[in-house]
Amino acid sequence: MTSALVTVAVSERPDWAGSESPAELANRLGLAIVPQHTHPAAVCSFVIFYQEDRLSLQHTAPDAPGAICVNFDDSAMAYRQSHPLQPEALLKAAGVKQGKGQSVLDATAGLGQDAYIFASAGCQVVMMERSPILHALLSDGLRRGIASENGRVAASVARMSLVHGDSASLSRASLTEQPEVVYLDPMFPERRKSAKVKKNMFTLQLLLEEDVPSADLLTNALQLAHRRVVVKRPRHADFLEGRRPSHQLIGKTSRFDVYVPPAVA
Repeated sequence: MTSALVTVAVSERPDWAGSESPAELANRLGLAIVPQHTHPAAVCSFVIFYQEDRLSLQHTAPDAPGAICVNFDDSAMAYRQSHPLQPEALLKAAGVKQGKGQSVLDATAGLGQDAYIFASAGCQVVMMERSPILHALLSDGLRRGIASENGRVAASVARMSLVHGDSASLSRASLTEQPEVVYLDPMFPERRKSAKVKKNMFTLQLLLEEDVPSADLLTNALQLAHRRVVVKRPRHADFLEGRRPSHQLIGKTSRFDVYVPPAVA
């Protein structure tokens, strides 16, 4: 379970197709199982299951969007790379140039989409995610990504690693290597179900609505980063922790706030 109000259970679906059984998945994640003939909404807020060998998550409300999963080899990721305005802004904010990879700590990994953009640019990326459910989805996405028949996808995923934990509790002494860049994408503060809110984002907002990020997320990131901290925010949102950034890259709906650690400034 992710919180006292938002609950997740394993769905024992008839179309289950994965590398482990419902019982094995439930035991690994410490979750209950929803039997085949029980309506999931009566038991939990979300169900997690394997479908076509992909670990997937779906909200149980009648009008909920479809299931989400971590898939670094899908058409949406390919489209994002072939229409690179947002990825270019992300890499520019982080000071990353194609072919000149840096070490990046994605301290709020989510579904790993931005981490994959960094890895595709040649960066060595450590993803950190504190939600056990998102961590499981990410781990499954890495498993499939490294086995992809697309050589570019497999090579990018090989530069990604995953840690389960809260980045706000990290200290520089606990790291084997100080990351050059720390990237933060805390959950957008407003939650709206509209055409402008993508399925993945809306599902994450529901899953994590009680999981409030640490108030010291940015403060700690500045102690970890060697060169800069990049924070993704909605375009008109307040600064994280009320701190004004060193500079910004502003897009139509979101922006990247760039902070230079005191030792570098």
